[in-house]
Amino acid sequence: GCWSATAPLSRPLDKTDLRRARRAMVMERALLCLVLGLCVLVLYVTYTWSLFYLSNSGFRCACEPGRTTVPVDVGVAGPASTNKVVAKEDDLFHLTDYYDSTIDGTLPTAFQAALKNYSVVQPGDVKIVLLVTYYRAGSSFLGELLSSGPRTFFHFEPLIMFTVAGRLRKGRERHAFELLDELIRCRMQNVPLYTVWFENNFYVKYNRFLADLCGGGESCSSPLHMSALCSRATSQVFKFTRLSITQVAAWLKRNPDIAPSVRVLHLVRDPRAMYVSRQKLDWCKKDKTCGDAGELCAQMRADLDAFDQMLGQMAPDRTHRIRFEDLAADAANETVRLYAKLGLDYTFSVSQYLLNHTTATKEDLKHFHSTRRNTADVANQWVKKLRRRTITKIEQVCGDVLKRLGYKLYSIRKEDVATEEVASVR
Repeated sequence: GCWSATAPLSRPLDKTDLRRARRAMVMERALLCLVLGLCVLVLYVTYTWSLFYLSNSGFRCACEPGRTTVPVDVGVAGPASTNKVVAKEDDLFHLTDYYDSTIDGTLPTAFQAALKNYSVVQPGDVKIVLLVTYYRAGSSFLGELLSSGPRTFFHFEPLIMFTVAGRLRKGRERHAFELLDELIRCRMQNVPLYTVWFENNFYVKYNRFLADLCGGGESCSSPLHMSALCSRATSQVFKFTRLSITQVAAWLKRNPDIAPSVRVLHLVRDPRAMYVSRQKLDWCKKDKTCGDAGELCAQMRADLDAFDQMLGQMAPDRTHRIRFEDLAADAANETVRLYAKLGLDYTFSVSQYLLNHTTATKEDLKHFHSTRRNTADVANQWVKKLRRRTITKIEQVCGDVLKRLGYKLYSIRKEDVATEEVASVR
């Protein structure tokens, strides 16, 4: 019969009793795990709902009623600047004007000096570069190179939270471009949750203008402080591996006020080289969009067509395409030409960046996200790493793209590869 753990035993325990006791312990543990699992599920659902709510609200939030913030000249001009808080002219250079009461801590001295000594640049005078490219095309190196000049605000993949499998999620394009609208006009106070996300990932280090002045201080990344510094930048560089040329062209049409200041830079690379680089990542190999050479070349083909249309609609000095291989082969001269083409100021800091990042040690090469490379050796390494059959399959699905971009085809007989194997290169 049944027995109670609290009642005195009327007989010695036998094997049946022990089995029952073990079952009871197992049931208790299972019940405890179930309760803990339900708690975790509730927390997950709450967190997911919060993210969904924030995403659908365009990453905006309003200040709490009654909250006050010490005025900061965020420098936003024009009719869309109704949300700015501007100090009186006589108070612009007081320490308190650079203090956001929503963030604890005083701004670093260098940051204060920048806000005091650098004048606000009117939106129409800011040089804006939209770098549109592909994953593993050398965009991190080029993005840092373009932002190595003084007073350049670098936005490293700002739309990443709206993407899946390397492209904008369906239904999130509007929210992504609303964020871009605010960032390009230095209105971070309208998207405060973006600055929270920004300060908590490694992307912040790529914005040298902010990182060098901030020195790791949390107060620098408050929405008002970031807006104030951004509005004093003479150049802004945005790096996108998750946008198509078609999407960029549509965004420019919707923003005629800012479009004349924008330069579109299309960075391309040999798809065979990108394929090799992507194969080093397990997640990319398993993802159809990222690990398939045919999918990559379909994206590139569409971008080439859209870029050709853009050339006929925009001034010649507002669009430019560069091959990574050309930049890698002659980094110094190509950089000078590129800066001139984009209207950026080539300074000593740019040449220093080139000096430090076009040669690499063995330790540098171990870090996948490092931008330090022996650039002259990088461009054609894929030839040594791809098998002959794989090269043939890639060329059969990417041949037109390779020819349009001026890349050499390796002549291999089609008989070497079965026709049915050509459908997808994985």
